[in-house]
Amino acid sequence: MSKIFISYRRDDSSGYAGRLFDKLEHHFGKDQLFMDIDLLEAGEDFAEVIQQKLQSVQVAMVLIGKHWLVIRDSSGRKRLDNPDDWVRLEIATLLERKIRVIPVLVGGAQMPLSSQLPKPLESLARRHAHEISDIRFHSDVDKLIQILEKTIGNQDFHKLSNPAHQQKEFSLNKLTGVLVISMLILLAGGLLYHYSDSVLSRNSIENETSLTTDQLKQKSEKPASITYEALEPLFDNIQKTSDQLAQAIKALPPNTSDESQFSFEPQMVRIPPGSFIMGSPESETGRKSDESPQRKVTIAYPFEIGRYEVTFAQYDAFSKDTNRKLPSDQGWGRDDRPVISVSWDDAQAYVQWLVKKTGKKYRLPTEAEWEYVARAGTSTAYWWGDVIGQNNAVCNGCGSQWDNKQTAPVGSFKPNAFGVYDTAGNVWEWTQDCWHGDYTNAPLDGTAWLERNGGDCSHRVVRGGSWVSGPRGLRSADRYGDGSGVSNLNTGFRVARDF
Repeated sequence: MSKIFISYRRDDSSGYAGRLFDKLEHHFGKDQLFMDIDLLEAGEDFAEVIQQKLQSVQVAMVLIGKHWLVIRDSSGRKRLDNPDDWVRLEIATLLERKIRVIPVLVGGAQMPLSSQLPKPLESLARRHAHEISDIRFHSDVDKLIQILEKTIGNQDFHKLSNPAHQQKEFSLNKLTGVLVISMLILLAGGLLYHYSDSVLSRNSIENETSLTTDQLKQKSEKPASITYEALEPLFDNIQKTSDQLAQAIKALPPNTSDESQFSFEPQMVRIPPGSFIMGSPESETGRKSDESPQRKVTIAYPFEIGRYEVTFAQYDAFSKDTNRKLPSDQGWGRDDRPVISVSWDDAQAYVQWLVKKTGKKYRLPTEAEWEYVARAGTSTAYWWGDVIGQNNAVCNGCGSQWDNKQTAPVGSFKPNAFGVYDTAGNVWEWTQDCWHGDYTNAPLDGTAWLERNGGDCSHRVVRGGSWVSGPRGLRSADRYGDGSGVSNLNTGFRVARDF
């Protein structure tokens, strides 16, 4: 059961809640935390559901943004004044259980006074608050993690639940080896346990978790009272089962990867093959002629894409290692904000550096791959629908706190169905493709469109819109061409990777 709960109000702090959840999940593991109690079946009592869902929670965080206290419902009443308000019920239930409840102040919010809270929540005002700022997001959350670890115990969550650690220790071959040995133990049982010099010893079980079947065969050939020939049928069965497991692991969901990660590498999402209609229909509001003709594009290969836009922290590692001048952040903050003021040439240099440092096949995404990822199976103007809405992204008219002011930290808004963040808004993103005025004779297989048919490779395609773009520029089909050596305050990039 989950031990950590995040209480938040969507109209107030959903972006912060999503970022916090992602970072805590990275550290503690998904099974240890949850933050939504809004899936009810007909006839269920939501007060009872809340009681049931929260009964195993050991520590909770209440995210408080600038509008948390004053948000009103459709009748004009403050939501916290409604005894049946979800957030109020959650917090009241947690306070009644006498567990650790941590007010977390986000977006520059102040801690409310007890006199401003309904009676069941008054004691929340006496809880010492923890502040998370945009500029210090990662360090502030790291401090919060230390508090959570003390509260729920000293388990080695990082080793058990950190995806990067899991990727290093459980690559495909190692995981298969672990499963092979586990089945061997179960099948051979006590027979093997008592022969320390035979097929497997206790130490080989505990310390050699990456042994392959061939290595096990070699060990079995040592003089012992149990011969390999006696166990050959067992090994044959194990080999067959391990082959089946390997095939199953290769077919893992698209957002998983068995690649080990260096600390400076972007987090990647695996994208499955598929087809989509690229471009925009004539009926789409804000469309331009360069988004036509629409055509079906089939990407017959899986690939990986950056979960987030490349951040200042990641790009700075490259700049320092190669003695490049650090791009300016305009005083907005570095760390997890998307890098800006980088040209297509700069992005290519970064990709080549990643390849050299890691030996992996990093590159910029093609324009078709980019739109395939941005749409995530949709055909609407934006991946969430045909209307820009409020607080779905940052742009000039998106209803976010950063609109037309500056970039937002990556991951500030909800991801699309592929689990990819910020494909709409924040910064324009460089792609591989040379600029063409429309899609006449464009490739239909997802590959980059370069010099064929009059392409201008002194200009490259950028996608996604930015913090200063109007809503039209955030549409999944919108495209623009910019000089490959040009850098500005509204352009960054994300990477792709073959495997």
